[in-house]
Amino acid sequence: MRVIRTHGVNAMHRIKVILLVLVLCVVSLGAERREPHQEELDFADAGFVQMKTTAYILNGTTANGGTTRPGICASSIDHIGDIAIVYTLNGNYLGMYECTDTGAEGGGVRAGVVLDVWRKNLTQAESYMRTTNGRIWVRWVRGNG
Repeated sequence: MRVIRTHGVNAMHRIKVILLVLVLCVVSLGAERREPHQEELDFADAGFVQMKTTAYILNGTTANGGTTRPGICASSIDHIGDIAIVYTLNGNYLGMYECTDTGAEGGGVRAGVVLDVWRKNLTQAESYMRTTNGRIWVRWVRGNG
């Protein structure tokens, strides 16, 4: 079996991580609705953390050498290659984002307290910010990137 490497990352490992994330999402989408207080406890019990969030629309090269595209986010360098599973605070699923970028020097993104999600244009970025109100639940799934 031939192993394909992309930017020093074993492609088979990346596929395994993506499959694990998909399984987690399917399981979490089937969960029943609860009162916000109980839901908050459930997210925390499931390993999610609350974070601030922003959206960016800059195009270019990311910290891992790739280009900006849908499905990526920026956070602490410790999360490069990891997958962020993201929900609104009221429990609505927003998506999975591969961390490929670190944000501006000296900012909350690089410090790991803000998740910056890439959007194609200003309209999408504004919609994301209205939906999240700047706060989200995040669960990190380790990658090898």
